[in-house]
Amino acid sequence: MDNDTIKLKIQPLTAAAFAPYGRILETKQPIFPEVEPGEGRVAIELLKMKRPVNPRRIGMMATHFSYNQTFIPVRGTMALVVAPAPRNRGDGHDKYEVDYTRLAAFFVEPGQAAFIDKGVWHYAVALGTECDFINVTRKNPGEGTSRIDEEMRMDKIPSMRPYVEVLDFHKRDHRVIELEV
Repeated sequence: MDNDTIKLKIQPLTAAAFAPYGRILETKQPIFPEVEPGEGRVAIELLKMKRPVNPRRIGMMATHFSYNQTFIPVRGTMALVVAPAPRNRGDGHDKYEVDYTRLAAFFVEPGQAAFIDKGVWHYAVALGTECDFINVTRKNPGEGTSRIDEEMRMDKIPSMRPYVEVLDFHKRDHRVIELEV
């Protein structure tokens, strides 16, 4: 079966445009990371993400329902691709909906912080050679920090972090996202 390519223009990160997916950190407007009780603790990591071979074609995204997440580039620019949380969570991972009509992609530059709500589909990609960023995420007690090379290989996440749901929509729905600058 042929792939359906969804062309998605990367837009500047603004509070209004990002509101359906989360919030951006603004002056004197605090953001509070959350983790559901008994689901680990909030953790902060400094990570290095290298540009993949084809950074503009995306075939999978992740979601997690027990915590929100924040991406804060400190060097380099990332594209953050998001879609609303699936409404059919009770149907099971392999049937989660992806609202392809509400996909969005944002440039996240050093000095900006994108805070995604629980359940929001997301995928981050370095647009330059690499991007150093602060990841405000969740960890189990005693769990070490991530190795970004493994973490950004989305097919490896479920075995590393079982609370992260990954959907290969390229395989399931025969769709890919193509980012446009």
